[in-house]
Amino acid sequence: SSGINAEYGSELPSSPNNSTESAVTFVKAAEDAVTEEADTPKEEASRQKMLDNLDGLLGLVQSHHTALRHETTRIRPIAREDFFNVKSLFTLRELFESRVHLGHHIGCWHEANSQYLYGTRNNMHIINLASTEQHLWRALNVLSHVSYSQGSVLFVNNKPGYEPIIKEAARSCGARHFTKLTRLGFYDEPDLSWFHENKPDLVICSSVNNPLSQKLLLTCNKYLVPTIGILDSDVDPTNLTYVIPGNDDSTQSILLYHRVFAKAILRAQAARSALQFSNDENATHRVR
Repeated sequence: SSGINAEYGSELPSSPNNSTESAVTFVKAAEDAVTEEADTPKEEASRQKMLDNLDGLLGLVQSHHTALRHETTRIRPIAREDFFNVKSLFTLRELFESRVHLGHHIGCWHEANSQYLYGTRNNMHIINLASTEQHLWRALNVLSHVSYSQGSVLFVNNKPGYEPIIKEAARSCGARHFTKLTRLGFYDEPDLSWFHENKPDLVICSSVNNPLSQKLLLTCNKYLVPTIGILDSDVDPTNLTYVIPGNDDSTQSILLYHRVFAKAILRAQAARSALQFSNDENATHRVR
């Protein structure tokens, strides 16, 4: 660039900074500076050769910029809105068929949930599935990023009938779980030593209204552990970080939630493994 500046003087900008965007701007400015007609055939040939070199340099810089952007997204998936494609894990019809939209009787609802309700039918609240869809996408995205970063995920449900579902979901993706039958009273004060020793990075609770679950959620808030919870029409959302409006009393809905939770974790783990394999391959090539 010093030679070009020496030949064409102040028409060219000073050397660019390290960003590829500035490099592109610099090369284009250099091309503009050498477009004037030459006085002799020799100067014309020299000018054309310089233009060809600048075109090649511009293509190289732009290719590097594209590769760098893709590499940044690959290593830092948070740079892309839906890196793990969680929106493909379920459909609105599946939510409906799994009875996610069915709330409780209108006489036992929590007023803080009014924004998530569609209306009433036969004296029962109907949950807005469009809201469920958006909140579930967000929760799955959070879960995926935590899993991709090798964070610890804890499934919680204190309704005995759903224990097999919780256990299977946790087992399938290598997460931990606590259920009422196996850990009855385990969350009670003052014994919280287990939480200090095995503090999770994210807690998923599908039985938020249960007193034991509420105690655990309060503890999570105390230690800044984010939580995802199923928010039925009668549930208090105060202690939850990420809510998922939906039915928490249906076997079909509990199955759906934990199926997509497990899939999101497995997908994130696969992405992490692929990244590690790629890094190992690159390291091997460098050694060779």
